[in-house]
Amino acid sequence: MGRPLTKDINGVRVLGTFGTNTAGDKSAGIRVSGRFGGTTNSDYFLVKQRGAKTYIVSRDGSTMQLGVLVSSVVNNGDIVILGSTQGLTPGNIAIAKLTKRIATDFSGNRYKWYLSNYEDSSGDTLVLIPV
Repeated sequence: MGRPLTKDINGVRVLGTFGTNTAGDKSAGIRVSGRFGGTTNSDYFLVKQRGAKTYIVSRDGSTMQLGVLVSSVVNNGDIVILGSTQGLTPGNIAIAKLTKRIATDFSGNRYKWYLSNYEDSSGDTLVLIPV
C-alpha cells in the first residue's frame, strides 16, 4: 500500500475528519465523487484508507461505503478523486493511486500533492505538483 494517508505535506488531516471546520462545513479533507445505491454524488469524503486504490468513504460520518478509485464513476462502488495543477481551480485530473506523498493519475503521471483552501467554505482542492 505504500505510505498510508493521514495528513498532507502541510499537516492537514485528510482522513476521518468528520464534524465541522471553522468555516462551518460538515467535513474537511479529500472530497470524492462516488456511486452507491445507484446514485452518484460528489460530496463523499475519504474516511479510511484500505489500500492505495481502495477507501472507506462517507457523506454523513455514520454511513460508510467501500469505494475503489476509477477514472469516471459508472458502477456502484466507484469513486473518483480529482486533482488540479492550476491551484484552487476545480480538479480535472483523475487520480488512480494516492499515497502519503505521491498521487498518480491514470496516464502514469506522478505528482506531489497537498490540500488547499482548507478553511474556506467552498471545499478543499487537491493541488498537484508534477514530479
